[in-house]
Amino acid sequence: MDENDALKISRLVALKVKEAILSVPAEKRGQFFARGKSGVTKLIDKVAEDAALEVLMKEKLRVLSEECGFVGEGDIFVALDPLDGTFNAVRGIPFYSVSLCFSDSEKLKDAFFGYVFNLANGDEYYANENAFKNGQRIISSSEEDFGKMNAIIYYPTKVLPFKRIRIYGSAALETCLVADGSFNCFVDLRGMLRIFDVAAGIYIAERAGAVALDENGNGLGNKKFDLSERLNVVLANSRICRRLLELVL
Repeated sequence: MDENDALKISRLVALKVKEAILSVPAEKRGQFFARGKSGVTKLIDKVAEDAALEVLMKEKLRVLSEECGFVGEGDIFVALDPLDGTFNAVRGIPFYSVSLCFSDSEKLKDAFFGYVFNLANGDEYYANENAFKNGQRIISSSEEDFGKMNAIIYYPTKVLPFKRIRIYGSAALETCLVADGSFNCFVDLRGMLRIFDVAAGIYIAERAGAVALDENGNGLGNKKFDLSERLNVVLANSRICRRLLELVL
């Protein structure tokens, strides 16, 4: 499998997940379904995952998904978040996504394709060697002045010098907003992010020129596609990423 195959599969997954979500009446989206591998599973989460796996299980893939854990067999690993931003989807807030990261091993450093699709407005992000939004190549911001920067931070514990700070509730899409330069950085040091939350978005952002570090200033390449994996992420351009980490700690 190469990146062209991965793009075709990802687009079909996005189409099926969007159709499945639209089939669920708004008043039923937030209903409790079960307790999944990663916690409470709402009806809309289950519907989205079933639609995604219907496509992915036709391929020789080892898929790590938020609700069911590992399924399938194959040499290619996929970190799948069938619905990132469940709260937004339930409340009708147009910022929720499906994301897929394809890798030649269980480690993020061996990823070769990332895909994130905004299920509410149709924005499509993906990356192979380069990063794209809706078919157009994107480059992350090169801004170095904190006072001019727009930041996404979960959650500030002290006063920070940024122009503005926002939180939108879908880490996959928020990291893509750093990839396309809409925001200058993304920070989440709560130790709560799972690999499928941000693997695709980080891959896309790094192909757009950004750098992702953990709380110790190390890259994230050795993070594994595993349910137990938790990430701290500081994402920004290479010239400020370490200064940013020092600033927020």
